[in-house]
Amino acid sequence: MTKTSAVFFLAAGIALGQDAVKVAGSQYKLIAENENVRVLEANLAPGAKTPMHSHPALMAVILQPSITKWTMPDGKSRQSPADMKRGSVVAMGAETHVSENAGKTALQAVLIEFKKGAPAAAKASKAASLGECKVVADSPYATAQLCGGAPGSTVPTHSHANSVVYVALTDVRAEITDGAGKKRSMDMKRNSASIAPPETHSAQNTGKASYELIVVDLK
Repeated sequence: MTKTSAVFFLAAGIALGQDAVKVAGSQYKLIAENENVRVLEANLAPGAKTPMHSHPALMAVILQPSITKWTMPDGKSRQSPADMKRGSVVAMGAETHVSENAGKTALQAVLIEFKKGAPAAAKASKAASLGECKVVADSPYATAQLCGGAPGSTVPTHSHANSVVYVALTDVRAEITDGAGKKRSMDMKRNSASIAPPETHSAQNTGKASYELIVVDLK
C-alpha cells in the first residue's frame, strides 16, 4: 500500500467513526449520560439525511414515527419496519451509517446508546416483571417495557439492579418510595428522558391522568 493510500484509508476510518452529536448536532442532541449509557434525542425532517456517523449498540424509542433508511459505508441499505408507531422500541447493534428520513412526516426518537459490552448471559440481570408493564424489546444489553396506569394507581415494590432509563410518552407525575421508606416526587414531561441509578422502590401515579412510560433496564 502506498503512503497516499494509507493516509486515505486512515482518514476514511476516522470519518466513518464520527460521533453523531459531533457531526450532526442539529439532528442529534445529548439529553443525559452516565458511565453506562448515553441518551440522545434524534430529530429528522422529511427528506433529511445525516452525515456518515457511528453508534454503539442501542435501543431507539420512537416518539414520532416515519420511515428511516440507513445506508452503510459499503452502499448497502435497509429501512425501518413498516409497523413502527409511537412507543415502539427497536434494538440495534453497533453500526456506521447515514440516516435518512424517507417518510413524509418528521421523525423523532430517543436513542439509548450502551457504553459497555453486553454482560454474559449467566450474569445478566432480569428486569422486574410487573402487571403494569409489558416487554416491548429485549437485547443482550437491556430490556424495554411499556408501563402505565390510571390516576392513583400503584406499582408494587420492585428492584432495578442496574441503571434504568425512563422515556415519558405522556406527562408523568408520581410519588416514589425507596427501600428505606423515603419518598420523593418524579415529574417528567411528555417526550422527555432521564437516567436513574439502581434502586428498590414502589410508585404511585399522583397525576390527574393516566400515564405511559418506557422503562429500559440495563442488564
